[in-house]
Amino acid sequence: MWDFFGTVNDLIVEGMDYVLGWILYLPRDVRLFVVAIMTSAILTFVRLLTTDQEWLRRAAADQKRLKQLIRQARADGDKAARKRFKQTRTLIKVKSLRFEGKPLLAALIPVVLLATWSFGRLAFEPPQAGEAVTVRLHVPRTAIGNQYAYIVPEPGLTAETGWVRRAESDTPAEVHGAWDAANAWINDRLELTPPLEGKAEWQLKPVGDRQRYVLKIRYRGKTIERELLVGSRKYATAFEMGDGQDVLGTELAMKPVKLFGVVGGIDCLLLPGWLVAYLLIAIPFVTIIKHLFRIY
Repeated sequence: MWDFFGTVNDLIVEGMDYVLGWILYLPRDVRLFVVAIMTSAILTFVRLLTTDQEWLRRAAADQKRLKQLIRQARADGDKAARKRFKQTRTLIKVKSLRFEGKPLLAALIPVVLLATWSFGRLAFEPPQAGEAVTVRLHVPRTAIGNQYAYIVPEPGLTAETGWVRRAESDTPAEVHGAWDAANAWINDRLELTPPLEGKAEWQLKPVGDRQRYVLKIRYRGKTIERELLVGSRKYATAFEMGDGQDVLGTELAMKPVKLFGVVGGIDCLLLPGWLVAYLLIAIPFVTIIKHLFRIY
């Protein structure tokens, strides 16, 4: 089942590269703004095709007028009129809800495609040539101190910590800046910090001009292959699940994208940094685009 969804995800990301790949040539924050505003535009302009704009325009005008009448009735102390106007406003709002379903359904597929591509291309800073890349093999606590793993030497890569590594206790994630500190504080208060397991960790540094490497990790008679992209505008999958017994997962520890280098993820809501930025930009721009183009 996981392989199926992983294959579908890869097909979507690679297919959308032909449509959105040009975005990867833009600066980091500009990429986030472009993708978020594209989403806002889809959610907004699809309303022109799926709703009765004339009815919604008249309803908006009626709502505005009724708001004025309610204020006037309050000033006059006319409770009956005020109640009547409020009931009329509520009725208009309820009738307007019937126009909300079709736009969401029509926008669902393009927004899902856009979001899937963003997760596969905008969530992390791709490793650059000459920079050390941290590779981790996550294993159960029972393996700590008595199990070894090694990566088959790969031409063009050097292992700064050696190719053979012993399983050791994992360590808490490093805190960088106030945003990460706030995340850690919330996780501690809500007791959301998962128990630490074991890991085998390597620091690999590219010394050649290759962009793609296939890492072969040997552990307990098994071979786990992981793709590593270096010096590319794309990055390989950050985390892949293991078998759940001997191997919990494998990780390429890349730097998460933060809007303006500050706004990161919200761990307690399982929202990565790019998605937080995406929502912070996309939500207000729906209102802005509606106002600019007078879409209801």
